Amino acid sequence: MSLLSLSPLLSSLFVSYANRVVALESASSTPSPESEEWRTFQTTIATLREENSKFESENCEMATKLEVAIASQEAFRTQVAALKEDVEVQQDRYWVLAERCSESNDKYNQLVVESNAEKTAFQAQVLDLEVSSRIWL
Repeated sequence: MSLLSLSPLLSSLFVSYANRVVALESASSTPSPESEEWRTFQTTIATLREENSKFESENCEMATKLEVAIASQEAFRTQVAALKEDVEVQQDRYWVLAERCSESNDKYNQLVVESNAEKTAFQAQVLDLEVSSRIWL
């Protein structure tokens, strides 16, 4: 039944075939095998069997393609899951490195401040020495 919902053409043929069967069953008498109506029924049955065979082979082909697609989709999902894990690991590493970088930047800024303070102190000492050396001269 699910095949009928997947294929409008197959559904249409099924309904057509069912209508013909109902029409045949509701007929009051069975035509004789020599009549034109009998030959028409036989031709119709042969045509429907050929179409049914063709649809069965197409259905098998579609089922095979579907199985391949499902396997491919599952492989893709596995790859995506692995990539998600890799991204999480990389994000964790990023945050660790960002924290280290921030700490290093803070230390650098502290050293610059200390260095500037020492530089200012040394400049003051140099000025004091220059002043005291001029006084002695």
